[in-house]
Amino acid sequence: MNRVLLLLALLTVAGCVTQLTPEGSTVRIASDTDECESIGTVSAANSSGLSTADEAEGALNGLRNKAAAMGANAVRIINMDSDIEATTALAEALVCDFE
Repeated sequence: MNRVLLLLALLTVAGCVTQLTPEGSTVRIASDTDECESIGTVSAANSSGLSTADEAEGALNGLRNKAAAMGANAVRIINMDSDIEATTALAEALVCDFE
């Protein structure tokens, strides 16, 4: 019984990481933005409580999801910060010609 409760608790906490949507999965993280047009900025935060790496992944997923909703196909990370409570990220949403 205790194992079942522990498993349910872990699954509940793991569900707190922002999941990447199908649209968000098409958004690239770009470093070379010469062939890109900025369409705005996006921000996201994640506080899964699991680890800084999980929180960072959730914040990046949030950025990509929000950028996709704006019509972007890439993001350029402007700032990413982690503290004991959460990881926050800020990025420029871009439309890039990757061909």
